[in-house]
Amino acid sequence: MSIFNACFDVSRRGVAALTLLGLASSLATGGDVRTFPARGFALDTYRTFKMLPPKVMTKAGLREDEPTVGPLIAAALRKELLQKGLTEVTAGADLEISSLAAAVSIPQIEVLIYSIAYEGTSIAGTAPIASMGRYNKEGTLYVNLIDARANKSAWLGISTRAMGRPDSLENDINKAAQALFKKYPAIK
Repeated sequence: MSIFNACFDVSRRGVAALTLLGLASSLATGGDVRTFPARGFALDTYRTFKMLPPKVMTKAGLREDEPTVGPLIAAALRKELLQKGLTEVTAGADLEISSLAAAVSIPQIEVLIYSIAYEGTSIAGTAPIASMGRYNKEGTLYVNLIDARANKSAWLGISTRAMGRPDSLENDINKAAQALFKKYPAIK
């Protein structure tokens, strides 16, 4: 086998490995949901809730009055809590619902292109000559259910999901809220 064929064969296997790695990493960004129920709180006994203004991390810092994402978060959480059987009230609630949203852009290398030209050295194809990549956008929704009487956290949920285009933001937030509340017990 010539050195060119050997380098080409290694290059093909490398491209296949990079393709599989790219597919695996894109599947892994589908979503991650974690919940942390606090000990000593019977979540299935709460009946009422009050929404606190959602907080959104923006480029200017943490905003409680953010007009774009905040209302979408409140609507998604309200829908899920109502489906769980809780009732929204303005005063005297069993639970206060605190939420926070943050987003991050994660750089990802998709492809490294190597030279397979042989110029009389044994280092052919060992240094990349070009790379292609993209930024994956990932959002995290934090939801804290606070026992109003004890003034302590009764349940914390964290949902991290890949974010699509800006026009699918409402759908992304709804999916994150749905995934969180799948792990919340129904009312008895």
